[in-house]
Amino acid sequence: MQYIKNSVFLYLTPRQRSQLVSFLRSFAKKHPKMNAIELLDKFIEEENYYNDVGSAHFEFALENFSNDEFLSDIKKFFEYIFWELKQKEAQKPLIERQKALQKEARKRANDFKMSKLKPTKKQLWYYEKVAKAHNVPQKPLEGATRLDLKNWIMEIIEPKTQGGEDFDE
Repeated sequence: MQYIKNSVFLYLTPRQRSQLVSFLRSFAKKHPKMNAIELLDKFIEEENYYNDVGSAHFEFALENFSNDEFLSDIKKFFEYIFWELKQKEAQKPLIERQKALQKEARKRANDFKMSKLKPTKKQLWYYEKVAKAHNVPQKPLEGATRLDLKNWIMEIIEPKTQGGEDFDE
């Protein structure tokens, strides 16, 4: 990213360059099906339209549309954006796997923390109500932890099927 930013639009002020780069990035993401040349043509067409309407986004760009270096820089930047998007798409499975691992690690850490704490009054009350509602005998609460109660409640609410039997029959 630093290489492309430091090699294009060097003749613009830092503010102009920042605005243009930001706009071109979002413009390219809005039109992912187009290639760099089509995007360049669409960008020029839109800027000319907005200029005709009297609401130009980038007046400095209108002045530079006759400059081949400016047009070449825009094309280079669009190509870089497409390359960057391909890289992100290629890394997506890895990122999803990392997110899943982090989620599992947070769950384990939370379960460990819960296994060390005494159950709350609300949790005890809820366990008793659920057990009575489902006609399930209550387990001894002495020495039980928050994790134990959470697991017992989940066993009552979502019973596991035994032997793969379906209850739909």
